[in-house]
Amino acid sequence: MPCTFPSFRSSRAWHGWRLGAAILLAVGILGAAGKGDLAPAIQLKDQAGKPFSLATFKGQVVVVDFWASWCGPCRKSLPELDALQTRFAAQGVKVVGVSLDADVSSMTAFLEKVPVRFTILHDPAGQSGEAFSVVAMPTTFLIDREGRIAGRFEGGAHTQEEASAVAALLAGNGMANDVRVASGLQATGGLKAWRRGHLADPIMNLDGDRLTATLREHIHASKEGAAGNGGAAGGGCGCN
Repeated sequence: MPCTFPSFRSSRAWHGWRLGAAILLAVGILGAAGKGDLAPAIQLKDQAGKPFSLATFKGQVVVVDFWASWCGPCRKSLPELDALQTRFAAQGVKVVGVSLDADVSSMTAFLEKVPVRFTILHDPAGQSGEAFSVVAMPTTFLIDREGRIAGRFEGGAHTQEEASAVAALLAGNGMANDVRVASGLQATGGLKAWRRGHLADPIMNLDGDRLTATLREHIHASKEGAAGNGGAAGGGCGCN
């Protein structure tokens, strides 16, 4: 079915539409979750199908990680976050993983290969990703005891920075330094970071020798890169 656009029969209607679009754009920008802002509410179901609210952990330091089954670096970052929660468990640190997979079976298959002990939620609609302004996969947020965003880590492979930031928050030493991916790897416009997996076959086979795994990852990245030149136009996952 071809795309259709509004029919503007008068200049007044045209200017009205432009004003409305500008207002919506401004609201979207002002509503973006940033450092020091209250973390957006998360109300989703966990793996057992039970309702979960992020507000449950208010008063504790919380690490919220957005991931997807097709994201290669998530295979490494999820176990590292599991170890981080174990390390700081006695001090009340909680880790919450939010899968943005559209298909729950992909999330389940991934977790069978990469099991973790922290809370896993499923958001097939991607509403929480939108609320937190996620532009790369994976993206990890650090939330302080007052429920405010204290740090943002994009693209995975930031274990030391995340652990140091958690320790600093526990000690009452303020916010962390954000770690962002290059602008060319960020998803923009209509293509969200968690929707980029449809451009290439998900890497679900985590077994086998290292050479085979490396070849699979290379093919996966090449297909995504070819689809959008590895950038915001629609290619790479934002985590390569």
